[in-house]
Amino acid sequence: MTGLKRRHRPTHNQTRSGFSLIELLVVMAIIAILVALLMPAVQSSREAARRTQCRNNLKQIGVAIHNFHAQEGALPPSRNYDHYTSWAFLILPHLEQITLFSSWDASLKYYYQPDEARLTHIPMYMCPTRRSENMASKRGDDIFSPLETSGHVPGVLSDYACSAGFGAGWNWIDSRGAMIMGDATTDPPTIPFGNYAPPGAKLVTWRSRTSFRDLTDGTSQTVLVGEKHVRPSRFGIAQEDGSIYNGDHPGNFSRCGGPGYPLAKSPTDRFNNNFGSYHDNLCNFLLGDGSVRSVGVFMSTDILGRLTIRNDDEFVGEY
Repeated sequence: MTGLKRRHRPTHNQTRSGFSLIELLVVMAIIAILVALLMPAVQSSREAARRTQCRNNLKQIGVAIHNFHAQEGALPPSRNYDHYTSWAFLILPHLEQITLFSSWDASLKYYYQPDEARLTHIPMYMCPTRRSENMASKRGDDIFSPLETSGHVPGVLSDYACSAGFGAGWNWIDSRGAMIMGDATTDPPTIPFGNYAPPGAKLVTWRSRTSFRDLTDGTSQTVLVGEKHVRPSRFGIAQEDGSIYNGDHPGNFSRCGGPGYPLAKSPTDRFNNNFGSYHDNLCNFLLGDGSVRSVGVFMSTDILGRLTIRNDDEFVGEY
């Protein structure tokens, strides 16, 4: 018939190409399986990088402490005196923070320092596995004295603490640590009982009590600084995680080891003054020789205690 077009049946080569629903589901399932297989490896790699950064932080802190010793002939004290500042501020010039250090009036108590001095973030003081953002204390950094009162005065936080020595019961501020409280004089003089500085008192002089020669067990056998245990619910709360610069609250800037003070096994362990980290089963420590060691959280309290004592004349072997 003329005028009519002949309809052709489509050949195999002319069939429309595309994926069926089943094929798409299979591809998506394969991708999901691959992602599930790769994620643990990616997370493990990221944590390894964070753990390395944490060790590098401690290494730089160690360099700063050694430079402080070279300049002053002594180790930085855990705090130069009650109410004043701690080791973490005293070593800032050796962490390339001279301007920040200069903004602090060394004669005044922590509570009367300018905001710039108290609140400037120091990334090197934060473990990236636990936290890395700029955080300040939110409660408890009040003056600790029956002679004077103050509201909360916030300051920067840190995931590291110096060793206060061998803990036993609640007597955890032990004079056998490598970095202990310094000797100082104030004007007006402090009250003999409790070393309380009167209102308006200014720090006149201070000095450290220890140097490397006092680490008679050996620098490689003595902890200077380690990761401090802080429960997530206590972030920013003094006496566990207050301002690292506030020398009024030892729980802010120091930790101890030994009987009653094991390494925290997990972030939620109910300890206040123990070393501990957010790394899986490991905690990093800076030793007196400048080396950084990662130790298992199941280390015996006896060995940990031996490492926090500078002069017990007991050698610690492999650990």
